[in-house]
Amino acid sequence: MASCPKELIRNGPTKGMQFTRQQAERLFERYFNKKISWFEVCDSGLNNLLFFIDCENDPQRYVLKICGNVWTKLKTESEVCAIELVHRHTTIPLPQIVGYSSDKSNEFEIEWIVMTRLEGKPLRSSSNDKDIWPQLTIQQQKSIIDQLAQYVSQLHFKIPRRNLIGNYQFNGQIGEHSDRMGPWKNYMDYYNDRLQRQIKTLKEDPLFQPIRDQVLQMIKEFQSLSFPDFKDVENVFTHFDLGVQNLIVNDENEISGIIDWEWAGSYPVCEEYFRSYKPIIYNQQLKEYLYSKLEQFNVQTPNTIPHFNLLEKMSDLLLSIVPWYLTSLVNCDHPTVEKELLVIPDKVKLILQQIKLILK
Repeated sequence: MASCPKELIRNGPTKGMQFTRQQAERLFERYFNKKISWFEVCDSGLNNLLFFIDCENDPQRYVLKICGNVWTKLKTESEVCAIELVHRHTTIPLPQIVGYSSDKSNEFEIEWIVMTRLEGKPLRSSSNDKDIWPQLTIQQQKSIIDQLAQYVSQLHFKIPRRNLIGNYQFNGQIGEHSDRMGPWKNYMDYYNDRLQRQIKTLKEDPLFQPIRDQVLQMIKEFQSLSFPDFKDVENVFTHFDLGVQNLIVNDENEISGIIDWEWAGSYPVCEEYFRSYKPIIYNQQLKEYLYSKLEQFNVQTPNTIPHFNLLEKMSDLLLSIVPWYLTSLVNCDHPTVEKELLVIPDKVKLILQQIKLILK
């Protein structure tokens, strides 16, 4: 997924949200009968507020995660369910859920999760001096890939597979995606629902008015094409965001945990390669090494997934129609917005041509 230009300001999921130490103290005292001795605000991601917490007379360390305002109930419960499912079926190191609330009617009017804090540091950080991955030798990076491949194989083969596409629920069934779509019976239903959402934004958001008709015409051309049914693309349990920023390592560069399971669920195996393994896949040598290691564990890769090139281009088209970073903007008049808008039709046109060539 493309990154947001730094000069653009969005009304993101955590915009205007805050959570104080005093509130955290009340939460921990009420729900866990613990008294906070140390409280640290973390570099929060796009979707959540994060805090590190220590408590008196307690050697265990904690993470408090506050869900952004965009979602209601589903994303919090999906993450809790995914973490418990992975614990139940695999030996993958990951946090333990201590408690959660997926109901904003609580006294804090937020959704929250408290989980144990893993020992170690993330491989990738927004801070250059804390960014471990680029400082590693190629052999150290390969050693981490060796470990990662083993864990991915457990996700794919140890956790029971489902025919439906969507997020796991506590009853073991597949339910809606966190964005309240699905579940889906097949890949094209999954794809077309997301395409319709992009079309809706394209039509309704005035920001896209200058390019709207041109892009809608290309979408219409895309929809007139004949596609395979993709029935041979398997669903697997996937983390959905397994980049190195979500890998925690110890001082020996061994993976001591995997974090951020909020998007995990039952999804077509190709989706994993559209969203995960960054920046590993930006290095050709490491990408080939990763794929070879995964294939040793019988994990499907772009080398073996049926129709992968076509599926990848379809995903590129979907994301290019309405780039996520041009939605919910505060500074719509910034010159960068116009520049970004003007490249959309050419990009969509190029991807459409590539799709048509693959289908020939």
